[in-house]
Amino acid sequence: MPTLIIDNQSVTVPEGTNVLEAAQQLGIVVPHFCYHEALGAVGACRLCAMLFIDGPVKGIQMACMVPAKDDMVVSTEAPEAIAYRGQVIEWLMLNHPHDCPVCDEGGECQLQDMTIASGHSVRRYTGKKRTYQNQDLGSFISHEMNRCIQCYRCVRTYQDYCGGTDYGVLGSNQRLYFGRFQDGPLESPFAGNLVDVCPTGVLTNKPYRFTSRFWDLQEAPSVCPHCSLGCATIPGARFRELQRIRSGNNPEVNGCFICDRGRFGYDYVNHPDRPRTPLLHGEELPWNEAIETLLQRLRELIDRHGRDSVALLGSGRSSLEANYLLGCLSKQLGCTAPVYGSHAGRDRAARAAADLPVELSASLADVRNSDLLVLTGADPLAEGPMLAVAIRQAVRNGGRVMICDPRPVELPCSAEYLPCQPQELPQLLSVLSQGGALPDKFQPLAEALQQAQRPVLIGASDLLGATGNTALLAAAQTMNSTERPCRAMVLLPEANSFGAALLAADGPDFEQLLEGMASGRIKALLCLEADPLADCPDRQLLLQGLEKLDFLAVLDHLPSLTAEKADLLLPTTALSEGTGTLINNEGRMQTFTKVFNPGEPLRISSQGSHPPRSFSSVTPGALPCQAWAILAELCDLPVDLTKIRRKLAASESRLAELPNLLAEGPGQRIQTGGKTLPQLPSVATDQVDSLQLLVCETLYGSESLSALSAPLDPVRSQPYLLLHQLDATRLGIANDDLVLLSAGDAQLTLPARLSDRMAAGIIIVPHLRNTELDIFYPGRQPLPCRVEKVSAP
Repeated sequence: MPTLIIDNQSVTVPEGTNVLEAAQQLGIVVPHFCYHEALGAVGACRLCAMLFIDGPVKGIQMACMVPAKDDMVVSTEAPEAIAYRGQVIEWLMLNHPHDCPVCDEGGECQLQDMTIASGHSVRRYTGKKRTYQNQDLGSFISHEMNRCIQCYRCVRTYQDYCGGTDYGVLGSNQRLYFGRFQDGPLESPFAGNLVDVCPTGVLTNKPYRFTSRFWDLQEAPSVCPHCSLGCATIPGARFRELQRIRSGNNPEVNGCFICDRGRFGYDYVNHPDRPRTPLLHGEELPWNEAIETLLQRLRELIDRHGRDSVALLGSGRSSLEANYLLGCLSKQLGCTAPVYGSHAGRDRAARAAADLPVELSASLADVRNSDLLVLTGADPLAEGPMLAVAIRQAVRNGGRVMICDPRPVELPCSAEYLPCQPQELPQLLSVLSQGGALPDKFQPLAEALQQAQRPVLIGASDLLGATGNTALLAAAQTMNSTERPCRAMVLLPEANSFGAALLAADGPDFEQLLEGMASGRIKALLCLEADPLADCPDRQLLLQGLEKLDFLAVLDHLPSLTAEKADLLLPTTALSEGTGTLINNEGRMQTFTKVFNPGEPLRISSQGSHPPRSFSSVTPGALPCQAWAILAELCDLPVDLTKIRRKLAASESRLAELPNLLAEGPGQRIQTGGKTLPQLPSVATDQVDSLQLLVCETLYGSESLSALSAPLDPVRSQPYLLLHQLDATRLGIANDDLVLLSAGDAQLTLPARLSDRMAAGIIIVPHLRNTELDIFYPGRQPLPCRVEKVSAP
């Protein structure tokens, strides 16, 4: 490890560290633009000049381009270096429009900061400025090309890091243009990261445009709730409204970037139909009466019908603390243990994933460093988008990607496809877990696994199910060794699915709860941020069961289908309005912190005017409470999150580090699993003659929170049906033809799309909420179906 001296301070850094990074470790602020910790250095801006006084390199050099070496003596304060940086910033500012008062980047603009840091204050150039036409880049990004300083960060992020292909640099010398060949929406699902990396106001957040200044926002470290990966985020709020999300930095998870679903899916918090007042049969009532009514009704039913007459339902989108207190409430009432998921198949699959021994669990950092990634039944862009970016980094580092899936899985990098039927996936993983020989069609995979030194097996619960998840983990355990570590990752459906599965343990699942409702044994149901009417695959049976209930209570912050039917509705806070803990798919505990207090956004309560024209001593819409606080009152426990976390850690040794977690940190893996996973027998693959309907998650429109976010409306998928070209030819179907899909009792007319990279005999439809396709549910066995052509486009 080289040791060098910068500004009379000695520092020792790892091999490969550049001098700019070494200076940052000492807390020395060095002006720079093109360097970014996730992108590295290219020496494009020339602003990080330092004077190298002694050592293997001497003279004025760009610090980001010089590797740190022993015996280097460097100065950032030498007059020559200061003068050089001053000249560079003056060149960069020659054509800048100086429109800071109307620029959305004002207050968080790196160009402002570095201009001042470089001592530039007077513009001497009096000639004409270089100007450009701006482009319409879609609904997420605003483009102001005249502000560009040609640092190349946007292109390196969009193309190199995230794999986008429709945005780049054109021109040469002083006429560089960063944009698309023509106007149009950016195609990458990671385009929003351009906002974070651009050091000026060229690329800004369009939904947030002209809304607030950076210094007016309330911000706090948080965790993204839109998938199970647990990316670090920083929400920003003002006027009782969540106005934007920007990426946090967690090197073990998402690094410096997030996906567009995580960035623009925030608006469910501001939804105008969101419940904000306790309601009993549609009538408002005070909180103390609501709590008393809930306890009274539940106790009355237990006294009259027995302990099995009350059921409690938690969820994977509720915090760890709230789900834990739901279990405490069941013990206090003396009723059956809670169910922690409205979809029994997904719940069982999550419980299987929670058995993963901690030493086998793969983080996104492990994925980025892998030399072979095997995707079996996982669609990263739909089920965990930042996993797709992590996979791309592995490929950029020389790794291989092999995909075994019936779907045409898209990735922002090269991959080798081995299409297979859904039924073949458990068989494939079972053979791997036993160290057996793979079928001929999977021989390329067998050869790749033999050569790999750091393989990672990646699956997803919806397609693999509980059996497939167990087989995946068993396969990783079989192939793992000290000399050649093998890791596993399972994508789960919700942000806290892992935590809910841990608490569920061997308890009941939703099928048992549904049977109890259908038989009339269960008289009351309490739902904690769960919407079984939207998530339970057997909606008709559930509706019949709900009709037989004497009492339905719902705690939620969404205008859900189940909340509409509730006898008692208790409004809870959204994630950015509270504090709590989530456990991501690798078993990493991460805390989120309150950003702002709940309240109806000013643009709604005051019809968009500020200051408001009517005044009150009560904040409109401020009644929602944190779910864990409501449950603590129901359990007659102190409403103190620190004490609740200590109580939870004491009751579950795997969560011992929970009280010590910091929201700013990378999180802490729990000590879970550890038992030897069972070796699975070979799974017979049944031949299926009919077409099979496979329901799959999609990037926009499937996830429950982002489905309520208005900024995502322009990119939300429309209903369609996907089939293999061979099947289409046999059925006489062309691309965009209208076809009639028949599955069970359902019949839908949908436009057809064709693909040759999927398994034949499979019909794929996306799971799209609030459309005609929301009658189909993911996480189930494929259904027999028929497809007939109705008409040409």
